Amino acid sequence: MNTTDENYGQTPHPAETTPPSSFASNMKSETEEAKESRVARERERLRWEEEERQRKIEEREKAERERLEAERRALYAELENVDYDLLALLDYPTDHEIYAAKRSRTLWFVALGSALFLFLASLLSLTSPWVGGIAGGLAFVLWLTHGAGMMAYFPSLNRYPQLVMHRKRLKKNLIEYIRNLEGRQGFIHRIYPLAQHNARLGARRFKRLALMSREHTLLANLKTLQDTRAYHEYMVEALRGYKELLQKEKEDAFVQSMDFDPDLLEEQATHPEEAATPPSTAAPTTTEPNTASPQPAAAPTTRPAAQSVEDILNKDS
Repeated sequence: MNTTDENYGQTPHPAETTPPSSFASNMKSETEEAKESRVARERERLRWEEEERQRKIEEREKAERERLEAERRALYAELENVDYDLLALLDYPTDHEIYAAKRSRTLWFVALGSALFLFLASLLSLTSPWVGGIAGGLAFVLWLTHGAGMMAYFPSLNRYPQLVMHRKRLKKNLIEYIRNLEGRQGFIHRIYPLAQHNARLGARRFKRLALMSREHTLLANLKTLQDTRAYHEYMVEALRGYKELLQKEKEDAFVQSMDFDPDLLEEQATHPEEAATPPSTAAPTTTEPNTASPQPAAAPTTRPAAQSVEDILNKDS
């Protein structure tokens, strides 16, 4: 009884009032909260690492795209420095020229042989001496024309070997030039995206050339003049596509420098009738309220003013 009287009105100590079961539950909740916080922090860390990884991947992909675009634009710029005259084989001798030169040389040999035969026949008394003398003089003149100093004055004698050598030299220079142009990685298959700006590059023969350039079998398949001519046409069409790309970029830059929306301009250009209809339909809506509103507004304002003036004059009189 005395102890209860002495502790009357005092708050009991928490340690004395908290049962053991509630203390264990509090400790358990604290450990669970700490565990959940660690899990949340770990989850946040993993999410941040994933975002950083994705950001680095995007940056690498963007840098790779920029590198490929810069490399592709450098390849496009090389199209302006290509020797199109060599690819076109403008100085390449035709078959008709080769045949004419060969025929002229054959006629020269026939004339020389005939003159020598007549001269020898005159020595054996098979023909008259004057025929042999004329034939001998003609053979001597013809033989002199074959000399190194006289061949320039008689192009029919040396034209055929010159044309043949010129053909071989042009073929060799062309193949060597294409080999240097293609390089180890190939050239024309890397500029094939210009087909987006020139639809002619989508032809099957051009696709075949680009595929051979990618597979490094182009030089082995350039065997005829048709193949080299197709290669030259491919380069010409690629140059046209590059010029079209530059022109399009200039036009886009010009439109962006203006103060209007380029998309709206394109819509008006593609649909001129729809772009012209809104002004005609909007005109009646703006004029009708203007014509109808002044009439009722003017009636109540002018009549009271007139009545007030008459009342004033009557009062003054």
